[in-house]
Amino acid sequence: MRKESLILASICMTSTDNREKNIEEALHWVAKAAARGADWVLLPEVFAYHGTYDRIHEMGEVEGGSLSQRLAAAAREHKICLFAGSFGEQAGPGEMDEAAEKGRLGHRRVYNTSYVFDRQGQRVAKYRKTHLFNLYSPQGEALYCESDGFLAGDEPVTFDLDGFRVGLGICYDLRFPSYFERLAKDQPLDIIVLPSAFTLHTGMDHWELLLRARAVEQQAYMFASNQTGEHGRGRSSYGHSMIVDPWGYVLANTGSVPGIALAEAHKDRIQAVRARLPALRNRRPEIYE
Repeated sequence: MRKESLILASICMTSTDNREKNIEEALHWVAKAAARGADWVLLPEVFAYHGTYDRIHEMGEVEGGSLSQRLAAAAREHKICLFAGSFGEQAGPGEMDEAAEKGRLGHRRVYNTSYVFDRQGQRVAKYRKTHLFNLYSPQGEALYCESDGFLAGDEPVTFDLDGFRVGLGICYDLRFPSYFERLAKDQPLDIIVLPSAFTLHTGMDHWELLLRARAVEQQAYMFASNQTGEHGRGRSSYGHSMIVDPWGYVLANTGSVPGIALAEAHKDRIQAVRARLPALRNRRPEIYE
C-alpha cells in the first residue's frame, strides 16, 4: 500500500534486566502510540533485556520464538508497522559452532537483531547490527566491549514499505557514514530507522548532531529511538528519541524521559529538499572507492 505521508512514533523507554517487565512496558508504549494514530512505531535497541552478558544468551530469542510472535500480534492488533527495536537473537543451527559463538569472557553470544512487522503481523525485514562498540584503554585493557555479548552481522538491509524506501541501522552504526552510503548505493533512502541505547555521556554531545548529519547527507528522514535513564551496572542512556526531517530539522523529541516522539513524514517534503539541493544527483561515487 503506497502512502504519501506517514505518522511516525518513536518510543523512549528504560529497559533493565527484567525481561518480562521490559516487554510489557514496550507493548504498553506500542499501544499508546497506535492510539495516537501512528502508522509506524519504533522501539529502542535491546528493549527486551538490558543486563549482564553472562545471561544474554538465555535471555535471547530464537528465530520465530515467543517474543517475535507477541510483537507480530501487536502489529496485527493495532494495524501498525512495528519496527521492533532490537533484541538478542541466538545463532541458528549451522550458523557457527559453539566455540566461535563465545566471546572473550567465555559467555555465549547473540546477534543484536531488529525485526520489522507489517500491519498483518508478517515479518518484512530483519537486520543484525553491523558495528560493535569495543573500547580499550591505552594499555589495551577492555573498558566496554559489545563483542563480549554480541556477534556482528554483515548484511546491510533496505526494503520498500508503504511506498517509502527504508534503510535499517542500530545505534553505533550511526557513527559510520559509509554504512549509510552503502544502504543508499542502489536507490536513495526515504527513511532511515535507527533504534539505539546511546550512552548518556556520548549522547549529550553527539546523538542529535549525528542524526541531523545523516539526515542531511542522505536527504532522508531519521526515525530514531533511544533508551533513557539508568539500566543498572553503572550504565545509563541519553534518551531523546527523535524524528529528523531531510533538511535536518528536529520534528519531535521525547527529551530525557520515557515517552513517544510523534511526527509526520511526507513524500513531498523529501522531493522538495532534493529539488532544492541536488546533492544526491551531484555525487561522484566512482572516485570514492
